[in-house]
Amino acid sequence: MHSLSKVFGPFLIAGAFMASAQAETAPVREQLDAALYKDGVPIVTGSSIIGDDGKAPFIISNGENIGYGHCTKAGNTITLRSESTFVGRGLFIAPAMVDGNKATVSVTVHDTEFMGKSEDGPADCRSQVVNKKGLVVEKRNVVVADGQTIDVPLGDAHYRLALKLHHADL
Repeated sequence: MHSLSKVFGPFLIAGAFMASAQAETAPVREQLDAALYKDGVPIVTGSSIIGDDGKAPFIISNGENIGYGHCTKAGNTITLRSESTFVGRGLFIAPAMVDGNKATVSVTVHDTEFMGKSEDGPADCRSQVVNKKGLVVEKRNVVVADGQTIDVPLGDAHYRLALKLHHADL
């Protein structure tokens, strides 16, 4: 038994040192600054710490979910579903990957106004439609490098989204 501890002892000690070193290694932490502008005026600004161990999304919203009914008909079967859509101003940035000096994020931007509801479909299967106008950009993937500020193309000249990634000073 004593000879086994002489053989495995150095390996156990080396393993303990390696585990200790890994436990002390700080996770990659980057700060993402976001600013959404409309006609040159900032309308949403904020910062979020993103890291490789926690991929919490950055969310700022001011609006409401508008409910509506959706009807589908297949043969003689009619199915009614209750759904909702967001109307208002919202910025949702989900970190997909953080790799030391760069981050890949998915960006969703809404700046919409409720214009009412209408109905659509045949007489025996009417669906409600939420009418809204404004900017809707869904899940646009963007890569931002450390120290870089980028403009995310939104497809509307009235809007500009600037993202900046830098090391978090905590």
